Amino acid sequence: MKKSSLISILLLMSLLASCGSGEVPNDSDSSVNDSTEQDHETTSMITSEERLGDFNFGGAVFNILGREYAKLGTLPSYEFATDSENGDLINDTIYKRNRIVEEQYNVKIVAAQAPQGQGASFVEKSQMAGDGEYDLVWAHINDMSTMVQKGLLADYNSIQHIDITQPWWNQLATESLTINGKCYLQMNYIPFTGTMLSHCLYFNKNLAEVNKIDDIYSLVLDDKWTFDNFAAMVKQVSNDVDGNGVYDDNDLYGLLCSHGTSGGAFSVAMDTKPISINNDGSFKLTMVSDRNQSILEKIVSLTSDTSTYLITDYKLENDLAIMFSEGKSLFYSGFMTDSYQFFRDMKDDFGLLPFPKFDESQENYITTPTGGTGLLGIPKYVKNPEMVGVITEALAIESYNYVYPAIYETVFTEKLLRDDESKLMFDILMNGLEIDFGRTFKHTAYADLITSLTASGSTDLASSAAAVEAQANKHYEDIISIFFEKE
Repeated sequence: MKKSSLISILLLMSLLASCGSGEVPNDSDSSVNDSTEQDHETTSMITSEERLGDFNFGGAVFNILGREYAKLGTLPSYEFATDSENGDLINDTIYKRNRIVEEQYNVKIVAAQAPQGQGASFVEKSQMAGDGEYDLVWAHINDMSTMVQKGLLADYNSIQHIDITQPWWNQLATESLTINGKCYLQMNYIPFTGTMLSHCLYFNKNLAEVNKIDDIYSLVLDDKWTFDNFAAMVKQVSNDVDGNGVYDDNDLYGLLCSHGTSGGAFSVAMDTKPISINNDGSFKLTMVSDRNQSILEKIVSLTSDTSTYLITDYKLENDLAIMFSEGKSLFYSGFMTDSYQFFRDMKDDFGLLPFPKFDESQENYITTPTGGTGLLGIPKYVKNPEMVGVITEALAIESYNYVYPAIYETVFTEKLLRDDESKLMFDILMNGLEIDFGRTFKHTAYADLITSLTASGSTDLASSAAAVEAQANKHYEDIISIFFEKE
């Protein structure tokens, strides 16, 4: 298979279950593929024509604004539109999806790209000019939240023919990002790179066996995969291999992580949230609590231990993945893309895991997207609102119908995950992907407190929060007020 196809397969790995609507199989044999795809077909195999009926838009152009993103290379250039089939899996899937929608509704789907971080300015210019140049927008999460704050996007619930309660839309996003019945940002399968940078855990099976650590998968499936159990395993592995008295990148560890993939990812996985919002729009800042203090102390205790190799420079995160591929750690807190980029030729066997819960009383495993994640929005002014609603919903449905099952099957055929248990873990990770309101529209200094404190090794949560609470309150008050404004 061509390298481009393999890259494309991996990028779609992280997309497959993000709607969070499927059941996770409870066994680990070869039926995992069959049961997952069967569940998908049972809930989703309705065509856009069956769902929406007949429309003819007379050859109108449906314009999508995507984003350039260096970490994705050239892939975003064809995630929305491509001129022909060329044998590449993703290219051909996009081509098929678009032809179905174009022929059914007599439209032409075209796409442009805004440089990273400039999506909001592109949409604002179009909206101020009143030209309705874009019908659908996909940009970095920060860019998209800026568009909401500037009043540039429409409420999904006000758009005829779109139903974000359906499984081809991300239901965790629908729940979290809907305030006062309004939802301006969403995630689904139309942009195939949407969740490629989700956080995840990997573990080295050989090191686990040598250190007599077993049944990790069983702990996850039995809802006993807690941070305390995880930390105890991490602390079993630590060795100054070169004997120089200093723990560095030549030594053996229980955990490799950055402050973002530990303080950030672990705290989110243990269900920390910056704010809680009431139905009337009142809210409460929630980072300071006994529970969150305990979470911070647990994380800092682990990341300060000699069993953990912690970096605080995001530019070095790839170095951690390489260290893990060389067998230098039991666990590695990284990204879904690492298995292709760094682990395809890894000598030791490895497995995939969700992040641990705070304790057994926590209901679900939670996965956090990284800062590279994007979200999907519809400009407030468009030339043909009916067409925008129909085509957006049709693209969502046909992306769900064709992208999901085809790529799911291919991923596991290509053995990018090395065991059936990892397939179960993948489903758990993706079904728990959380698009949280308080972090989507975040006050950075407040929402990322545990991340920044982990980097400095401090556990002083209360005073750190107090220093920024006034600004955070004002920030969230302004954001939430948008959802209560009269149209």
